[in-house]
Amino acid sequence: MSMANMGEICAGIDFLKETPKVCYQTAQMKDPEPLPLDFSSCMDNKSCFRKILSALKRYGKKEELCVALILPNLSQKEMETYQKDACEAGFLAEQLFMLGEEECLVHFVMHQSNDIWQQQVWLLDFGMDEVKARSIVVNKRSRPMLVQVSSPEYWHVGSLLSKERDDRLLAYVRETFSKIHVSAVFVAGTDLNEKDYQKSREELCYRRRVFLGEQMAARGACMLSRDRKEQKPYLFLNEQTLLYNVGIRSVKMGEESVYTVMRAGCNWYEAKKSLELILQSEAVLEFSFWPMMGGEPIRAGMFLNDLPKRPRGATRLLLELSFVSATECEVKVTDLGFGELYPASELCFKETFLMEEKDDGTGYDM
Repeated sequence: MSMANMGEICAGIDFLKETPKVCYQTAQMKDPEPLPLDFSSCMDNKSCFRKILSALKRYGKKEELCVALILPNLSQKEMETYQKDACEAGFLAEQLFMLGEEECLVHFVMHQSNDIWQQQVWLLDFGMDEVKARSIVVNKRSRPMLVQVSSPEYWHVGSLLSKERDDRLLAYVRETFSKIHVSAVFVAGTDLNEKDYQKSREELCYRRRVFLGEQMAARGACMLSRDRKEQKPYLFLNEQTLLYNVGIRSVKMGEESVYTVMRAGCNWYEAKKSLELILQSEAVLEFSFWPMMGGEPIRAGMFLNDLPKRPRGATRLLLELSFVSATECEVKVTDLGFGELYPASELCFKETFLMEEKDDGTGYDM
């Protein structure tokens, strides 16, 4: 993957815990590095943002920042709150974008050499009394490759003061890894030293590559902010992912086809598209929603009632699409007329399409 433009400073800020974790990367750096900051004097997120901005400006101009925020949840209200705090602290709105933890972890893993993720990759985050464990699986046969993250498991291993911690961790590793192929394990929150983890360490490392992976989410967010304009060779699926390619029936060179307006794979709240088109036939637009996971497309018609009658090809329309949830598409169509001969009528049409399914899992025509 190419490096960021000269002068650009990329950062990932992890707000999942009480104290933010920050990683940064300049164009001269090969990989992101932690930015150690003391937030003990900060009273709220706004003061945390001020401290982070002050530290990042040591490496370049404020206008050259690109910052990814990892939020506890990605509700519209939550994103607006964090953006407001960041902007009042001095960041520019266009420099910020919001991410979930899983997407950042996936990008961190997929940025490693491909021998790391040839089989399952497990992430083990060590806490005081338990280990948060989850796997990342890559379907290398699909194009683009599909990446999925399992729901977290919580391994109750007891504290370091407990003499049974090593034995309990060993039991979890054996039970979980005995019937699957694991090519790599990343551990955080521990150094996995031989004194405290003599048995479980040996089991973890047997025929597997094990890495210390501190601040993996913040590193992945920093990488995503750097690679944001690049086409990724993988598609990460989660509850924020847009799972449909959106197309519209069109006519080109006298032949009918489906023109792809919007592609799946991005976060649904970032899925926005506007374009102009010429109406060639009756006043109706026909949309297709193609599910990335397979199955028949969902088809929908949008009737433009009361549109002024004009000759064929003499009506220009502005089409605007956006998603208000992963399965709810809003379409707005505005009549732009056609030059001085056919002035715009100022008519505006709006429609909301829901992605519904039959009991057998296939789409149906709307």
